[in-house]
Amino acid sequence: MKTVIISILVFYTCLAPTFGQNSKYQFAKNVFKKEYKKTAFDTFNGEVEEINESTFRYDDKVLEVDSENKSLLIIFSKGVFHPNIIAGKLTIKALTKSQMDTMSIEKQSFYNLSRNDSIRIEAIEELERLNPDPKTRRFIFWLYQKGMVNPTECYFELYNNKGTKTMTIAEFVKGSKVTFYHRGTIII
Repeated sequence: MKTVIISILVFYTCLAPTFGQNSKYQFAKNVFKKEYKKTAFDTFNGEVEEINESTFRYDDKVLEVDSENKSLLIIFSKGVFHPNIIAGKLTIKALTKSQMDTMSIEKQSFYNLSRNDSIRIEAIEELERLNPDPKTRRFIFWLYQKGMVNPTECYFELYNNKGTKTMTIAEFVKGSKVTFYHRGTIII
């Protein structure tokens, strides 16, 4: 009995995290295989205002990025990836409390779901094993939007025609463009 318990503990501490990583990569691999359509997204055309080290304003939209890897914030501070890629150029702005009070519960819910003036990204990471070549870098993140309790898993790709394996993310971002964005499944 003692051997069985030790075996189970060893499995969960050593091997279970590996299975989680493999399933994450497998799901992402399927997204890039089945949903991939190369598209050139423009870099943000206006000024990116840095509110703090992880929050950026793009005209009338605010993007907050919570990332353990602070070097990835350059993707957002340089406007390479921006809220218009996620939500389009039109902005649904916040209403005042008195304006909200005049709406039915259903209309308030729909309004909150359609708001795109404030977006939050968490858990962004590079999917290094899915990069097809040194000129391409693929990423995954969780998207939080107003009115939604659970995040949506999203994917994007950066392409730099002068990219090399030895480039830092800061060097790579300088000449890169977003060439793919996909909103995946809701995380439950």
